[in-house]
Amino acid sequence: MSAGDAARQRFARDGYLSPLTAVSPAQAAASHAQLQARLGADGRAGAGIRNSPHLLFPWAADLVRHPAVLDAVADLLGPDLLVLRSTLFVKAPHDPGIVDWHQDALYWDLDGARVLTAWIALTDSVAASGAVQVLPGSHHGGVRPHDLRADAHNRLLRGHRLTGMGDAPATLLELRAGEFSLHDRWLAHASGPNASDAPRIGLAVRYIATGVAQRGPRQVAMLVRGVDRHGFYPLAPAPRADDPAAARATHRWALRRYAFQVAWQAARQPSVEHLRLIGRLAMRRDLLRAVFGHPRA
Repeated sequence: MSAGDAARQRFARDGYLSPLTAVSPAQAAASHAQLQARLGADGRAGAGIRNSPHLLFPWAADLVRHPAVLDAVADLLGPDLLVLRSTLFVKAPHDPGIVDWHQDALYWDLDGARVLTAWIALTDSVAASGAVQVLPGSHHGGVRPHDLRADAHNRLLRGHRLTGMGDAPATLLELRAGEFSLHDRWLAHASGPNASDAPRIGLAVRYIATGVAQRGPRQVAMLVRGVDRHGFYPLAPAPRADDPAAARATHRWALRRYAFQVAWQAARQPSVEHLRLIGRLAMRRDLLRAVFGHPRA
């Protein structure tokens, strides 16, 4: 059995692979330094940089296209790959924020199984700083019930939380800066608060095979390996350091389409919780600025 065959069998059985190496600690530190200059005074990432930073910053685009990451993803999904979205998860020192138990693909509305998430550590992600934890094997059986509720500490956009967790023991995925993990779209996972004196920062990247279509408003994707023979998504170029205005325009275009997707999902499943979500988003000046290019009046 080859190393690739063994990795595919572990992923199919457990729903994740970790740890894997993307870049050196020094390269991760360089990316962290570039991000640090864009964080708020509270050490957090605003909506303008938290969502799809790979369309805005060359360093983030380099990470999602790094050969070591793409080799591992292609071994599981095939040779033709898109990045559908990326998300910065930033926990400042002693940040009480959490990411509650959930499954990634709950709101993705994708028609296909060749989908996964890579979580790339820009800083050490350990138990004390709120590393990602998973329930091995929980991806078997597909989607599970979730609650949708407002929670000041839950950093998920919709505030959703997996219900009926039971007593299954969780596995902590500790990563050093420059390492990454891969997990299945239906794997239950979460992360706790950062109780340490150091920031905990990671970039979650949503990879899909080019043949996986999406329901609802089409999202903006970036072709990162191979050929797109299907044309299911409008494609965005990688940001260039010498043209930041173009990168900002592309990023705004992608966020606007994502906002349409959220609204479409809320309209399909009208509820008090979804109305509250739309209300919370309407009050987010940083998100509106990122989507429409100007602050809310």
